[in-house]
Amino acid sequence: MKILALGDCNTLGVQACKYNAFPEHFAQALNAEVKNLGHTMATSREIVNLYQDFYADHDIITLSVGLTDSWRGFKYAPYVLYYPNNVLRKWGRKLVKKYKKWARQLGLTQLLGLDHVTSPALYEKNLRYIIENSKNSVIFLMDTLPKQQEDRNVDIVHYNAILDQIAADYSHVIRVKYYDYFHARRNSLYLDKTHLNPEGYAEVTQRLLAAYQAYKTA
Repeated sequence: MKILALGDCNTLGVQACKYNAFPEHFAQALNAEVKNLGHTMATSREIVNLYQDFYADHDIITLSVGLTDSWRGFKYAPYVLYYPNNVLRKWGRKLVKKYKKWARQLGLTQLLGLDHVTSPALYEKNLRYIIENSKNSVIFLMDTLPKQQEDRNVDIVHYNAILDQIAADYSHVIRVKYYDYFHARRNSLYLDKTHLNPEGYAEVTQRLLAAYQAYKTA
């Protein structure tokens, strides 16, 4: 059995959890091979590119992305991909960062407004692209985890609801929901404001295993 894990920093893991996160634990429990393509700062756009570059007859795909997609930034700031990466994109991100800072200092952010890094419509389109091109794989569509900063969570809840709508349309998609559980335990299951600790990853792994068992016996 082969597993492809697509996601952001909480798929990759940080510190001692890097490449020792839920994809590795889930694969070990299933005696499977895993390719962890978690990528720091990834949006669904990077995930589509990673999928196109690395997908090849995987039995299971885990999809856990939305943290950066749902973030609201200056409405008129361009987005520069983190994957595939190159020197020009590295410089581009630095310039965009300076541009955003300049916009805040001039009050343009308040004047012209904020918008999501990835619109809800594009977020849904990107995930459906992966799902519809992976009909021979079982796909786990996983909640975006809450942030410790409560003001971020309103948008995360909205993007998680999009996952509900997507999952309802496909028989090979397993919807894995745990936002409320982690929201209630933000002080004990995180290394910092964003990233899970080993106990958090153990909980996610158990949720995946339970969902997979329920899917197989349904």
